[in-house]
Amino acid sequence: MIPETHFDTMPRTVSDQAAYWFALLLDGSETENDRKAFARWVAEDPSHLHAFDEIERLWNGSSSLQIDANRNLGRRAFLGGTIAAMVVGAGWTAHRFHPLADIRTASGERREMVLPGGVKAMLASDTSLSLVAKQGVSGVAIHHGEAWFDHRVAGTNFFVAATGGATWSEGGRFDVANYAGTTTVIAEQNGLVLRAGGTMKPVQAGQEVRYGDGWVSDPRKVNVGNALAWRNGQLVFIGERLDDVVNILERWQDGKIVILGDALKSRKVTIVVDLDRSRHVLDALSTVLSIKVDQFTDYLTVVRAA
Repeated sequence: MIPETHFDTMPRTVSDQAAYWFALLLDGSETENDRKAFARWVAEDPSHLHAFDEIERLWNGSSSLQIDANRNLGRRAFLGGTIAAMVVGAGWTAHRFHPLADIRTASGERREMVLPGGVKAMLASDTSLSLVAKQGVSGVAIHHGEAWFDHRVAGTNFFVAATGGATWSEGGRFDVANYAGTTTVIAEQNGLVLRAGGTMKPVQAGQEVRYGDGWVSDPRKVNVGNALAWRNGQLVFIGERLDDVVNILERWQDGKIVILGDALKSRKVTIVVDLDRSRHVLDALSTVLSIKVDQFTDYLTVVRAA
């Protein structure tokens, strides 16, 4: 068991401190005083949360970190040394900001609007976009986030640029999401043409295509109602991995949710989330999935096996 600590006895470097806290949470032996101290440490500087998140990523994502789950002392020693040496402290920002964006939504906000030219749009949480034009055609560029478009203006084309590509519409309803370098295009009504990665790919109604820097996926069928339920204030997950659920939840609220352990990340979840009550989702899942949810601050929640 790791003893309670205070800031005057903490390691000096941010990476060593993050390794200590991660080991303590992984061990599950922290006290209420430890929790308060950890919350203060996280609030001190954005680099603290970044370092903690990076250690969690290295712990769960590196194939070289194969350590017996029952050997807590060995695990803690490893975290205190090898992993800490790999961590580089840097600022962590929950809200993405693009200085040139014409339109932005706040975390948790959904906004409807009519764009110049008459195209209707609904923007999801934490979205930033700019009004652009190409070859005399009006469009938007999504810097970060997601937006749904209702393009019914007769005789006009419209496009949405993101991640070095562009989705072109001659009329119809569709959705474009740009997160972490991957853009997802969903055609709800009528087809689209995607130009990305040096290729031109048709997307039929009811299909989804993803693309990024230098790659484009094949179109696949998608449940449009579930995928775009956010427009009606819901998130629908049917047999989805817990880490995928958490990644989407993070788009709709400030802060970071850290899941400890690959086995827990891969747990399947079926749930319908009310976006007005999204912060209570993990608490609701705690009994069903036998997980423990600790919210240390408004900006950091840790999920682990109970």
